[in-house]
Amino acid sequence: MKKILTILIFLVQSAYAQQYEILFTRQVNNNDNIYSINQDGKLKQITDHPRKDSSPVMSPDGKYMVFTSERKGWWKIWLMNLESANFQQLTDASSAEYSPSWSPDGLRIVFVSSRNGGSEIFTMNSNGENIRQISEGGNCTMPSWASNERIYYSSQVSGDYQIWCMKPDGTDKDQLSSGKSDKLMPQLSPDQKHILYYGNQDGNMEIYKMNIASGKILRLTNDPLLDIRPRWSPDGTWIVFERGNKRDNQQIFIMNADGTNQTELTRSGYNYAPSFVVQ
Repeated sequence: MKKILTILIFLVQSAYAQQYEILFTRQVNNNDNIYSINQDGKLKQITDHPRKDSSPVMSPDGKYMVFTSERKGWWKIWLMNLESANFQQLTDASSAEYSPSWSPDGLRIVFVSSRNGGSEIFTMNSNGENIRQISEGGNCTMPSWASNERIYYSSQVSGDYQIWCMKPDGTDKDQLSSGKSDKLMPQLSPDQKHILYYGNQDGNMEIYKMNIASGKILRLTNDPLLDIRPRWSPDGTWIVFERGNKRDNQQIFIMNADGTNQTELTRSGYNYAPSFVVQ
């Protein structure tokens, strides 16, 4: 009876769970554009440009999309007004600039650039002004601006990428992980209790979450293909990620926050860099 009740509760919760659209990048004939897909598999193309557009992330108010593009030179940060469909180039350094993430208030953007040498973390206003380097000398990558007003990122320590966080002005840096494996793309959960990331601590790229209070790490995926680039849904109940061989088979998946109910959303081709649409 207890087992039946548990199943019924799960079915009711699933029926009333928030449904989300997902932004992602799809490569067709070596050209990358941005699409959206809902959890029923309905697909919509967002950008259509002969140069590559990639890695979309929607602003907290749902009005803008920041992304990386090769519309003018090597990867740069661009902004799309989703209401007017106008585009604005935000960065223009000679180096590649990528991995944008919004501040919780939508007024600033954090990103990666090697404009001053090594791969470092920068911030800027959402219009591209006031660019400032906030990391130094650590080969840093994949930042996310969390709801607790700290920036989480990966930085190389003794050859392996570890999880760090810092204030948006670059002060109060704190190393949150250690060990002989890479831990990439860390993100604080909406309830600020867990850090989501992907890494190779078990020999293959899989997705994990770390309980901040206890330090306990839970492995969420276990697949012979690569499971990478996960992101939380705004309410923290879902995780979107990509699974594949990073060549001719790379698909977008979604799963519950505990790793259950892993569902494939795209079915063919090369699809990557998913994020949730803000509703």
